[in-house]
Amino acid sequence: MKLAFTSCFSAQSFKKQPVWDQIGEAAPDELLLLGDAAYYDADGSDMGSVKAMGANDFAGHAYGRLRDQLDQPQFANLVSRATLRTHAIWDDHDFLWNGACGAQIEGQPSFRHLIPPTRAAFQAFRDALKNRLPASFPPHPPSWRPDVKEPGYSTVDLGSKTLLHLTDGRSYKSRLGKNALLGAAQMQSLEDSLRAAHPDTVHLVASGLVFEARHGENWMDCASEHKKLLALAAEFRILMLSGDIHENRIAPPYAKPGAPPGGRCMFEITSSGAALRTGVTLGALQCNWGLLDIDSTTIRVQLSQLGMAPRTRTIDRQSWTMLPPPESP
Repeated sequence: MKLAFTSCFSAQSFKKQPVWDQIGEAAPDELLLLGDAAYYDADGSDMGSVKAMGANDFAGHAYGRLRDQLDQPQFANLVSRATLRTHAIWDDHDFLWNGACGAQIEGQPSFRHLIPPTRAAFQAFRDALKNRLPASFPPHPPSWRPDVKEPGYSTVDLGSKTLLHLTDGRSYKSRLGKNALLGAAQMQSLEDSLRAAHPDTVHLVASGLVFEARHGENWMDCASEHKKLLALAAEFRILMLSGDIHENRIAPPYAKPGAPPGGRCMFEITSSGAALRTGVTLGALQCNWGLLDIDSTTIRVQLSQLGMAPRTRTIDRQSWTMLPPPESP
């Protein structure tokens, strides 16, 4: 089973997106989009103008940006394949704006009117991807229910004792000392799914944010959830797939603090910058994506980047260790 993954792409500034052709050539069974499928607050708009929008204006803006991506020919050609399933989570730029935290937005009368239309737009985007019918996305924003649900948490059984966990890192996220990322209910659902699965299951956790970083948003912003996931990783085979940072990265293994040497670790593979530049419209051109080739014994990882040879690593499923990189010839 092959799973391709990437994040961060903009149809406004990048009319040609060769990353989807490259992914198509690898013939994956699954495609995972890890957030920022559109940039509501860039490419001709800014955070201030988005914050000033009424609900109807924002709906037109959000639907338009997502529709432009679904209309992008290379993307549409890939996601309409009958042999491919596509899964998407959102992050800040296709939620509202850079760094937006749902828990705070819900409590602000000046912004909370934007929550129903952004949820409705992303749900319509997901539906078009699920049905392999990008052209089915509404040409104009339909009416939406004021109580439309957030993307939330869900799981996808990929077969071969592999479970994909789709998380929502925006709807419950908070700042100002509130200390939440996924939120208690979503973290409990994740734990319940881990414990209900076969002990040999590999758990792919899809996250819009990286687990740790020197700067920017990451799981370390929420100490309790960061600690909880490390504790779960000591029990279960967890591989986080993350986006956001406009680069490809294989992170060092993460272990529970105080765990004895040789204990089970969590792995993280990041692929971000499918079709943009390092600064969205400024900097080096990005064409980043990753591929997992999963069988009963190993997970083979390949990270592809413009102008560079692919980076490859292999994870042994039974021992849950990452094998040394292949030696250069």
